[in-house]
Amino acid sequence: MIVLFCFLLSSFGVTNILTGGKIFQWLRDLLEPIPVVGYLFKCPMCLGFWVGSGWFMVGLQPAMNAPYWVEVVAAGMIASGTSWIARVILHHFGEDLL
Repeated sequence: MIVLFCFLLSSFGVTNILTGGKIFQWLRDLLEPIPVVGYLFKCPMCLGFWVGSGWFMVGLQPAMNAPYWVEVVAAGMIASGTSWIARVILHHFGEDLL
């Protein structure tokens, strides 16, 4: 359970920093002209998928008993949904992150 919590929290944290943090504004500006990659760094749901899949592949993974590729995709979807829900909740309470 603690691994799942760490996975979700770190996925949201990295996604939030990359899509909305001022420290990476230069990176988003640099990547903006590239069609797919530029959009990826503006969308917390899209980037959350790749962050979650990446975290899973480097070893920070929730326990699942499925084929590896299914686990990678599932971890990405879980991280994507968590990042989006957290972003919506924060926006609802007045945090303008987008």
